[in-house]
Amino acid sequence: MIRILACGLVVGLLRNGSAAGAEQAVADVYPSHLMVDQEVTVSSRITGVIEKINVDRGSVVKKGQPLAVLELQEFEQSVREAREGMQLRKAELERAKALSAGKILSKADLDEKSATYAVALAAYEKAKAIRDYAYIRAPFSGMVTEKFVIDVSNVPLFKITAFEPLLARIYLPEQRLLSIHKGDRVDVVPEKFPKARTTGVVQYISPTVDAASGTFQVIVQIRRDPAQSILRPGMSVKVFFNSAR
Repeated sequence: MIRILACGLVVGLLRNGSAAGAEQAVADVYPSHLMVDQEVTVSSRITGVIEKINVDRGSVVKKGQPLAVLELQEFEQSVREAREGMQLRKAELERAKALSAGKILSKADLDEKSATYAVALAAYEKAKAIRDYAYIRAPFSGMVTEKFVIDVSNVPLFKITAFEPLLARIYLPEQRLLSIHKGDRVDVVPEKFPKARTTGVVQYISPTVDAASGTFQVIVQIRRDPAQSILRPGMSVKVFFNSAR
């Protein structure tokens, strides 16, 4: 932590027109790195061969958007077979209900037909769900920041990063507990790009103090100016917590 003292004369207008006294402004400066809450690697939930890739590194995606599609032929066939089986069991159940109503079929046989139909219906729903897994979708809105190997199940295919909200995590000494409040405004300066200076707001203050370091965690949400596109996760910054003494 670096402490910067800036002394200046603060002139105020009093009722009698006289000047107020001077005060000394204090800024505590802490290093941090910009980060985001959501960044995940996306994998295929089923085994298959990639038929089509819809995105590349740098693509902006919406939640639920298909990133890639597996070959669908096998999955479509499974759905058709399951649907035909379900429809057959449904027809058998309807006939069983009619026979049961005429006292020709026992209740036990009707229950068996009902259970058989329920199993077939579940198999049909499962086949449709598996077919939907052939569409590898974005779990949230963001940007594709990495594209990995393809045609292999259960390995990362893409990395998706949500660029909002942009955050910074800082660890403050416990003596600052009473001087930091949720909603406090801070200044944020990228170390390598000081002209991209921006502001932030204290979003979270940890309810506990780390006994080993004597610090507590504060998370600041960074204001992203569309004109300052240089701000991005991983960038080193300095966070200025201002107070007066």
